[in-house]
Amino acid sequence: MADHKIFSFSLEGIEAVINRLDQLEKELDNRLEDTLTRLTLKVIHDAKRLAPIDEGDLEAALIIGEVKRSIAGMYIDMGTSPEVDDYAVVQHEGFRKTSKGNLVTFTPGEKTLSKGPYNGEFPGKKFLERALKMNEDLIIEELSKILEG
Repeated sequence: MADHKIFSFSLEGIEAVINRLDQLEKELDNRLEDTLTRLTLKVIHDAKRLAPIDEGDLEAALIIGEVKRSIAGMYIDMGTSPEVDDYAVVQHEGFRKTSKGNLVTFTPGEKTLSKGPYNGEFPGKKFLERALKMNEDLIIEELSKILEG
């Protein structure tokens, strides 16, 4: 018959380790939330500088949402307020279709041109996309720093 030996061990201080891990998680979440908010404010600032000026106040309609959490991670919405979404999309893309299906391409008008260049970019179409691209390296750098501590 085989000789059965019982193996046992005990861990002391496991509650302290769990509490510290919970605290580290909260600190990481707070740093991530603060960084996402700060970066989004920068992108929106740049998008406002690149937004075309027509009849509406597209700059004032650029907004950021609250930081949200999902199973996949943490994110923050940015864009325009709902009441100007249709107008904003047309201005962002730089064209619209008429009721007859004709394509009307926008060119920067006098008001838009009067804003002048910003960071080497002229105001006009794709203003939000270009603001994101303008900040891409900063976003990667700042989010990487969070993981470093």
